[in-house]
Amino acid sequence: MKAEYRHYACRIEDDLVYKGIRALILENELIRVGVLLDKGADIYQFLYKPSDTDFLWRSPAGLVRPDRFTPTKADAFGAFLDSYHGGWQEVLPGGGPVTYRGAELGLHGEVTSLGWDCEILTDTPECVAVRLTVDCIRTPFRLERVMRLVSRRPSLFIEEKVTNLSPEDQEFMWGHHPALGAPFLHEGVHVFVPAQAARTHSPRFASSSILTEGVEFPWPIAEADGRKIDLSRVPGSDGGFSELLYLTGLSAGWYAVLDPEKQLGFGLAWDEKVLPYLWFWQVYGKSGGYPWYDRAYVIALEPWSSIPNNLDEAIRAGNQIRLKGGGSLSVALTATAITGCETVNSVELDGTIR
Repeated sequence: MKAEYRHYACRIEDDLVYKGIRALILENELIRVGVLLDKGADIYQFLYKPSDTDFLWRSPAGLVRPDRFTPTKADAFGAFLDSYHGGWQEVLPGGGPVTYRGAELGLHGEVTSLGWDCEILTDTPECVAVRLTVDCIRTPFRLERVMRLVSRRPSLFIEEKVTNLSPEDQEFMWGHHPALGAPFLHEGVHVFVPAQAARTHSPRFASSSILTEGVEFPWPIAEADGRKIDLSRVPGSDGGFSELLYLTGLSAGWYAVLDPEKQLGFGLAWDEKVLPYLWFWQVYGKSGGYPWYDRAYVIALEPWSSIPNNLDEAIRAGNQIRLKGGGSLSVALTATAITGCETVNSVELDGTIR
């Protein structure tokens, strides 16, 4: 189906090139969603139009044109961080670098570095929907993502399916990495998550980490240097630390990051039976050396199938996904712009905020 030539209500632009990368725009009266089709189907823009607020972070390096960049040296982690522009990535089949059944995989697996196919499913003023599809190269997975907008709704509805194309059983991790940044992110922004506990990464995540590695504590209060810290309250860009937490014991699959003064925020809901963990990446100004050089102010709350951030370790912990030969697994997510709220009690898959 060819995209309709329309400039009102729901619409699609599917013939764009942004900084040398094939791109897709989905929008309605309230939100605009940009997707980099030839770069992992990254969501690089989630813009709430009435306040001109793009919730997603943009890295100091920006979006690197692929035709103007060649790594100076191969890195065991892969080239993900060289071209990480911020935004929202999908990660499969692993988190950290790993060798899986003879296949060397860099940071954040395969799908983040591949080009995806795009098919228009629906294109009317009331609703637009596309199906994005990618086949991995080093592992036998196919990933499909249907993205849908409905007129006058500030929500992006996502339905996904991963398929094992091999007759062999396969193990993997699956996650989403939406990074949020300034100017939306600032001191006083509040993180709402229905989690019971949090665990710090081990080994120590960064030289600027202030929490003890590998400890568990009741969410959201942690202890550092004899003082208590409420990790649900975002500090300013001079917060001076960097951490990776694993939030567990979710009573439901949702979170909200809210500016209570502006009553504006970003919410995400998902099926917690498929993605039962939430990784919480935080960089509050201090993260020396490559890749940030103390230039990052960002958080990412990431629904994941598994912990920690390495497939081998997830397999040892027994919380990886195991998919039979020819089998499939589906999950739904909904991202929503939140308005008119000073607090959030839930974010629903239909986009409802309570």
